[in-house]
Amino acid sequence: MDGVSYDAVPTEYLEPPMVVQQALGPRRPSGWVLAKAGGRGPGRGVVHAVDCGEAPAGAPVLTLDRALDAAQHPGTRLCSLCGAAAELDPVLKGFDQGFGGEA
Repeated sequence: MDGVSYDAVPTEYLEPPMVVQQALGPRRPSGWVLAKAGGRGPGRGVVHAVDCGEAPAGAPVLTLDRALDAAQHPGTRLCSLCGAAAELDPVLKGFDQGFGGEA
């Protein structure tokens, strides 16, 4: 049978991924960015994850504390496309209920 032999192709074994990587999957870059929205008044904008397609290029990366501070301003929203809302909203509102569901 005519064909190509791959016997001469160098191969190497890859180390299996760590259990944590298998369970959690690939990690996205950490941090958030604030996209300023047009309009009047301070605090108007949208908080995005760093790797969100809607995040402005070259915007400074915010730490968790800075992202939470920005999110508390009236007129600022959390992006639901990239997960910023899913990540930051529970932190903003979850502790108001207390650990036993008590206010």
